[in-house]
Amino acid sequence: MDRQQWVMGESDTMLKALIVDDEYLVRTGIRETIDWAEYGVEIIGDASNGVEGLELALLHQPDVIVTDVRMPYMNGLEFLEKIKEHNLHCGVIVLSGYDEFQYAQEALRHGAASYLLKPVNIDELAETVQQIGRQTIEKRANRMQFQKYKKEESAISSQFWLDLFYGRLSDTTLIQEKYDWLNIAIAPEDKLIAAVISIIPDTVTAIDFVDQSKWSAIEQQIRQILNNHSVNTIAVLQSAPTEWTVITASSLPIIDFASTMYTFGYAVIKEIKDSAGFQLTVGFTEAADRYTGIHTAFVKAREAARKSISGLGGVLFESENERSGSRREVRDALAYIRLHYADNITADMVAEKVHVSPTHLMHLFRKDLNKTFYECLTEYRIDEAKRLLRYSSYRVYEVGLHVGFGDSKYFSQIFRKMTGMSPSEYAKYQQ
Repeated sequence: MDRQQWVMGESDTMLKALIVDDEYLVRTGIRETIDWAEYGVEIIGDASNGVEGLELALLHQPDVIVTDVRMPYMNGLEFLEKIKEHNLHCGVIVLSGYDEFQYAQEALRHGAASYLLKPVNIDELAETVQQIGRQTIEKRANRMQFQKYKKEESAISSQFWLDLFYGRLSDTTLIQEKYDWLNIAIAPEDKLIAAVISIIPDTVTAIDFVDQSKWSAIEQQIRQILNNHSVNTIAVLQSAPTEWTVITASSLPIIDFASTMYTFGYAVIKEIKDSAGFQLTVGFTEAADRYTGIHTAFVKAREAARKSISGLGGVLFESENERSGSRREVRDALAYIRLHYADNITADMVAEKVHVSPTHLMHLFRKDLNKTFYECLTEYRIDEAKRLLRYSSYRVYEVGLHVGFGDSKYFSQIFRKMTGMSPSEYAKYQQ
């Protein structure tokens, strides 16, 4: 079997090579003195400098580039950098003189596959081009196989979670096998929370359903908000046309874990409304275990999301209303506070939104929560202020403005009253 048959046995197409050298005689010699077809190689072009070489490389996508180190306009090292910038997957062989050896070493550090010293041995060059070309083809095939695998893995992962959510998978041994195969690691001490994020139907149009890019953008935004709030996320996927389900894990006590998810929930509602115009609700609950408990938690979280709609949109922990005894008007008022705490809101404004009189609303707050409306509002504002002081670079007066206090002095007084320290002291203590 000759060289060409051997190479063609490796691939159905010829290897493509590009020559880049500022010396005409070098380019001509490389092109004409070697029977490239015998090596299974096609010379698809040559260029006298890196600028021209880059244009040809982008046009023809060669498997191998043979380039000089020192050239006008763009030298070999700059040429290598441009190849990387444009994500060209090809092997580069650098030619250099004896007095340019340090440049060849630098080229290897910049990603060159090999280098040869001038004057070039013709047989060595041909064999090197053939070898680097085969490596390039193999790497490209491996990359495509990996991308295909990742795509298949993503589809398998999505189907696995949907089967868990909808109760189609209940065998604990099989579930654990899928966890292991998908490299989903959940520590034994971790608690799991399922959160369902749902778009209120009235805010979705027929056009929205057609535009799939909107849903992809929302999912990416959900992932980013989870990351911003340092939530340990196990899974995020679209569980219905206008619904996403998130599985999160934490070793924190459930009350602290739930608090983190509340903060996340209200951030999702606000940010997606600002960016996409949709009104969301978020329901979440703890999963009893990582197996059939996921299905039960999904059902309860979805129901909690539906309960929290009431025309306003909010966040609700499963069975929160039954445990606390809070009625619908109080839950909706709290949801409004969490969405609009930074505004100059009053009990009258919120009462109108939840369709009761201001007097009745304040009575319900006293009865259900043993607090006044304004105590709840202030508590939430101070909680948000503490979060900003911990995780942002805002100055004290800026934090006050962000959480609804127009007067920085009054903000500091209230903050000290509720925490026992000034905002500045609190920020310093948290560092």
